[in-house]
Amino acid sequence: MKCDKRNPSGRRAELLRLMLARETVSVEELCVILSASPATIRRDLAALEADGALSRTHGGAALQDVRMADQDFAQRELQDIEEKQRIAEAVVRLIPPKSTLFMNDGSTIMAVARAIVSAGTELFVATPAVNVATKLAENRAVTSCLLGGFVRTTSLATSGHFTEAMTAQINADFAIISADAVSVECGLAFADPHDAGLAQKMMSQSKATIVVATARKLNARERVTAVPLSKISKLITGPSASVRELVATGLRVIETK
Repeated sequence: MKCDKRNPSGRRAELLRLMLARETVSVEELCVILSASPATIRRDLAALEADGALSRTHGGAALQDVRMADQDFAQRELQDIEEKQRIAEAVVRLIPPKSTLFMNDGSTIMAVARAIVSAGTELFVATPAVNVATKLAENRAVTSCLLGGFVRTTSLATSGHFTEAMTAQINADFAIISADAVSVECGLAFADPHDAGLAQKMMSQSKATIVVATARKLNARERVTAVPLSKISKLITGPSASVRELVATGLRVIETK
């Protein structure tokens, strides 16, 4: 994981993400991971401490207050980082400027959000994920629409009747959906029925559905099926032996490398 040494704000954001996943971290570890000098890391830690984001410890730092959802998300973001980045870049290449998108929540969706912000493409994006909506708002070319509803403390994303009702009012070009599992047997599946229901609604309001999933999610099994594979326009994933089986069903798969 490398950061631009000349961009203190980006480096400090990455530092906080790492600390969310690990709770405490040493200066030496941060120097290696962020490719920065000890003096630079100490300046970053001092600045973040002044903002109240963390407290300095002997040889490192610890976060002040950690929400379980933030920590869980940060840990998931550290999994399959390069694969998620390649998937995100492939998604951005498929989306024409001025498109209207739905994006659900998850660490792969956040990678897509980061790629959209970097690309600077003019888009309208509706999402239930508070963190994704906030990230998209960093670029003025993107209209970021947060779907209202009850915020789930486990995911920091909205769900329920109000979220689905607002979704039903938007006519999208693409639904970019991250699922918990993709398989021939179960199709597009989720652990939570609310996630499955919202994915269904987003897809029904879109001209095309692009599913994003890391290779570890292929041929996995989850308890609630949202839609069969036949309802998916494209799947973008990483290299996996499972791809052949999915392609055999007629599903269009983009395998990033």
